[in-house]
Amino acid sequence: MNATLLSKEKTEVKFSFEVSAEVLEKGMAFSYNKHKNQISIPGFRKGKVPRKLIEAQYGESFFYEDAVNHIFPEEYMAAVKELGLDVVSTPTLDVDYIETGKGAKFLIDVTIKPEVKLGQYKGLSVEKVVSEVTEEEVLEELKTVQAKNARTVEVTDRAAELGDVVKMSYEGSVDGVPFEGGQSDEHDLELGSGMFIPGFEEQVVGHGLGEKFDISVKFPEQYHSGDLAGKDAVFAIEIKGITKKELPELDDAFAEDVSEFSTLDEYKASILEKLAKEKEEKASQIQGDKLLDVAVANCEMEVPQVMYDNKIDSMMKEFEENITRQGLSLDIYCQYMGTTPEEMRENFKDTSVKSVDARLMLEAIAKEESLAISQEELEAEICKYGESYGIDGKTMLEMFREEDKEALEMDMLVRAAMKLIEETAIFTEPKAE
Repeated sequence: MNATLLSKEKTEVKFSFEVSAEVLEKGMAFSYNKHKNQISIPGFRKGKVPRKLIEAQYGESFFYEDAVNHIFPEEYMAAVKELGLDVVSTPTLDVDYIETGKGAKFLIDVTIKPEVKLGQYKGLSVEKVVSEVTEEEVLEELKTVQAKNARTVEVTDRAAELGDVVKMSYEGSVDGVPFEGGQSDEHDLELGSGMFIPGFEEQVVGHGLGEKFDISVKFPEQYHSGDLAGKDAVFAIEIKGITKKELPELDDAFAEDVSEFSTLDEYKASILEKLAKEKEEKASQIQGDKLLDVAVANCEMEVPQVMYDNKIDSMMKEFEENITRQGLSLDIYCQYMGTTPEEMRENFKDTSVKSVDARLMLEAIAKEESLAISQEELEAEICKYGESYGIDGKTMLEMFREEDKEALEMDMLVRAAMKLIEETAIFTEPKAE
């Protein structure tokens, strides 16, 4: 590999690299095999036209584009590695020359990670986050479990109240004209859940089984359906059923029914232990975030915008994959939430900046402190990763590619740098309100 750094201006780099005639020939052969079945020349069957004849007919450059596409990725990565560049953008490519028997030379423009000038990151002082669990929080958890185990009872002797589930039919209209999606013959609605537009559920309260009545509502100005946004509507309602939840008693029998414990006191103690662990983990996360904010503020770095954009792309992709697993598309989600992908990207901006800045700083700390991950530690982490997917360690080690190992090792170094910040931090008692 013959790679040459041409210029470096902060995070913008220009370099060149050459490939040999032999490497270019591999690309030309690939390109020929790709196209030969699509080319017809009198006297030859498709796929049997000699390459030299095609080049004579169409010019040698006929095969250049696919030849370059074939050889470029591997040769480019070798050049990047030779120059020791930490690239964060897609390269812009120009061909200086390309010729069979001579090879090719490529001119590249890329963006690399910025240099980080570290400030103080050891001995940082932040307030300790309180993680004590109150009796009220334990009771709230008990009530949540109690509600989940409530039985449903039909109501026939009174009107609907907040908290009841009403089975109803409805038909909505604007200016006397029914609108699409505004009808249902049987719909279960928990009154007070806020699932319908403001004012709807409150007007159902007070009506009894079998009643038919109209309610008037106004669609929100930001309603996801533009045809209905801000408009007045009337819904014709018929109540076909009312049910309520009947809560079980909070006693030893309840504890035995919903848990592995035989008394309510034992069950409450287990809830206290669980909540305490959750609060400690949350407090540790909040304290860690505070430490990162302080340490990053002490740094100096000029981060290229492409790194923030890449992080937003990654966050958008992860979010879309999550909602896809729930059976939704991004377009449908945006319609339901009254937003757009562009607005979502905008909302991810602050998070992307904090995430990228913190990662760059932690990588710099790992380098400054000469932190290292042993082969045994790396392999143990790979095995642990495999176990989370039900794959045995040996198989996972065989599956892991070299670039995957490098990425995992860097993640472990970042965690080690974060641990260093936390272990040297000074946590002060929170100020009294």
